[in-house]
Amino acid sequence: MDDSLVRRCTLVLLAAMALALATGLLAWGPVPLEPAAWRHADTRPWLGLPNAGNVLANLPQILVGWWGWQVTRAAPWPAAVRRPWAAFHLCTLAAGGLALLYHLQPGPVGWIAAQTALCGAFAMLALGALAERVDERFGQARPTALLLAGVLLCGAAIAASGGADIRPLMLFELLPVLLLPAGAISLPGRWTRSSDWIVMLLGYGLARLADLHDARLLAATGRFGGHALMHLLLAAVSGWLAYRALQAASGGAPDSQRQASLNTAG
Repeated sequence: MDDSLVRRCTLVLLAAMALALATGLLAWGPVPLEPAAWRHADTRPWLGLPNAGNVLANLPQILVGWWGWQVTRAAPWPAAVRRPWAAFHLCTLAAGGLALLYHLQPGPVGWIAAQTALCGAFAMLALGALAERVDERFGQARPTALLLAGVLLCGAAIAASGGADIRPLMLFELLPVLLLPAGAISLPGRWTRSSDWIVMLLGYGLARLADLHDARLLAATGRFGGHALMHLLLAAVSGWLAYRALQAASGGAPDSQRQASLNTAG
């Protein structure tokens, strides 16, 4: 099958799945922000720092976000690929910083702010995958800015309503998850492998699973709650993409690209 036809089919399937998800969320009805969202199991202080485990768990996410932004800027990728991935790392950094602040004094406004930044990161992750594997136009300045503005507006509206309905943020957060069944990950990539995206999406899934079992993991380990582990896993997801950018900056390339180069040379 012609590559351009595969890409068009992938886009149609991705759009259909996004529409189906949006329709499902609309039919579900409002999803209000519950107090349980910002009330976590591990509230132990350390050296006068409240909720120390959850506060300190954000430091790797902040550091990895900064590192990822730096190495992505130095990567020899086209600007349309660098742009959404650099924005992804900046959103990850912002999400870690905002989550750190809100864990010092948990509440709905802080939760919404941190979650909005995190949803921006996931939206940029999806856009970066599409720019690399489907069409570089997805990574141009206008769609990147419009998508980020959409996430920010949704977060602001949710904060203004006091968290009456968080469905828009849920939609943005699930965008990268739709890429696998839509087939975008199976398309050839110049700078990343399909396994990279599977690893990152699995890391995201484990992060959300850990957060759901916050209290159980704290009881089992006696040291780490599931929410703190979620932040560490999200830092690992960001770090994996940063590692790929570092490889590109140092002259490395994924196996698929090296194989394509060998085939062309042969």
